[in-house]
Amino acid sequence: MGNCYSDDGQILAPYAMHDIGEFWNTWFSSKFNFRSFTLGKSGSKSKAAYRFSRILRDNAVWLDGSGKTDIDVLLETWQTKMLIVSAYLDKNGVTEAEAVMNKPVNAMINFWTFHASGCRHIHHLSCLQLGIDPDGSLKADQDRRKEKAELLREFNDEVKRFTKKAAYVVGSGPDSNKRLAAALELARQALMRAEEDLEWESN
Repeated sequence: MGNCYSDDGQILAPYAMHDIGEFWNTWFSSKFNFRSFTLGKSGSKSKAAYRFSRILRDNAVWLDGSGKTDIDVLLETWQTKMLIVSAYLDKNGVTEAEAVMNKPVNAMINFWTFHASGCRHIHHLSCLQLGIDPDGSLKADQDRRKEKAELLREFNDEVKRFTKKAAYVVGSGPDSNKRLAAALELARQALMRAEEDLEWESN
């Protein structure tokens, strides 16, 4: 979808449900005769957006995320995985998917019943389509996140050590603050260059 659908990174805005509905109708309803998208019993875009936001957040681990992942990122991953699931159903038929989902997959299924048990089956079916071991994929992602947290913790400790040492080395002489400001400015410039490098690589 490639759009921003949230102001706070936590809950989708009501207008997001229009694009989500069109996505479902295009890739699932029209292709496999599933029921067309509806907002649910309430008929409220706000309530539907909150409901689907909770589904995405509660199932972040199956969408390559965590409880801290921005909801727009989770939605983008959901869309990508759902496109792969659509390809799986197109190739293998809905009967094969029933065993994974442990529920009938037929013309009676709708958007909300498809997500009634969360997003585990979305992760599983998309991995099968890509020829990836679903459990192995999840373990690899968990290991990556653990390593990332450790790297950030180590860097944070190094920053604390630098700050403490800088305050100690400059002492308390008349020009100590001037020398401290110069040292901190060099460190700040290095961090800014590192940030620019990260942004450049991400783009």
